[in-house]
Amino acid sequence: MQHRIHSIVTGLKIPEDKRIICITGSVWTGSRRAPRHLLVKEGYVRPKWFTTAYRITDAEYRYISETDFHLARAEDGVFVHIIHGGDFVGIMKQAFETALAASRRGVLVVGPQELAAQVAAAIPRALVFTLKETPMQLSPHLTGAEQRGQLHRLDVDVLAPGAWAEVHRSMVEILDR
Repeated sequence: MQHRIHSIVTGLKIPEDKRIICITGSVWTGSRRAPRHLLVKEGYVRPKWFTTAYRITDAEYRYISETDFHLARAEDGVFVHIIHGGDFVGIMKQAFETALAASRRGVLVVGPQELAAQVAAAIPRALVFTLKETPMQLSPHLTGAEQRGQLHRLDVDVLAPGAWAEVHRSMVEILDR
């Protein structure tokens, strides 16, 4: 099946029928009812991350040397990355493209605000969901996504019954617009 290409940003080809979603924030759960798990069940694929040392999310990882990271970056093979504890962590373009090709609905990136901001800056139609407790401030890293209309803040009371189901419903409503 041939897809129309909606955007070609940083060398990535994103079919019109697929979405790019980022989930970030300060509240998390390991529950199988967490939005990230439900979105994967609905056809979104999480790309494999790389790290030169440590994992920072529950994503699947591959370990690479710092030399390999710098070579990939010089060859424009790194999609997004951050320095965490002095080491490099992120997603290669090839891993992102592999997830996109394997998905029914699109790619789901779950991680720190800095990475979500980079994805949103690279892909204008990406959506960023930030999960926060009500009194918490937004990260300044997400200012650009907010100004471009890509950011959706979802306040979560993690102790409330059904909180994660409500967050998932809110995400689906936004995605269906």
